[in-house]
Amino acid sequence: MIAVSQSRRALSVFLFVAFSFILGSGCASQAPAMVDEAPSIEQGPTNWAEVERVDVAAFKEEAVEKNRKIEHDVPVVLMTSSADKGVLEEIDGFRIQVFASEVRNDAVEAEDELKLWIQSLSEQRKQVLGLKTPPTIYSSYKQPYYRVRMGNFETRSQAQPIVTALRSRFSGALIVPDVIQVRR
Repeated sequence: MIAVSQSRRALSVFLFVAFSFILGSGCASQAPAMVDEAPSIEQGPTNWAEVERVDVAAFKEEAVEKNRKIEHDVPVVLMTSSADKGVLEEIDGFRIQVFASEVRNDAVEAEDELKLWIQSLSEQRKQVLGLKTPPTIYSSYKQPYYRVRMGNFETRSQAQPIVTALRSRFSGALIVPDVIQVRR
């Protein structure tokens, strides 16, 4: 048993020495490990006019048609510039509710009467009330009522002079919170 153990030990030592010799001889070479020279970079000419020659006669100019009609599928709304008019934005604001009823015909009559009242205002009266442009009239139905509202007011104080003037003709006029559309 001692003889087997010694032969295994001798075999292990032999393999270790042989492996170390093979490893050491494979890593040792005559060439240097690092190259000190930087690789050369090929540079192009400094004056491309000397290298490139373009015959401009091969590229003939065509006359530009000035009154040429262009056909496209783009909607007219997108072809006209409306950016200067501002962007239409929906915000929380106020409207004046002029009328509310369960009867549709009554709401239609109230809307017509409101339009006539706005048309009857003089320019001076419109300026006093703060109406720079004719106010938009909104008719809506939210069960069970038909509602007639007008204007897009960012603050309650903007609507107050108008609702005061409206109450002479529409006694039930009041300022209500609503989502409004404004240009910014």
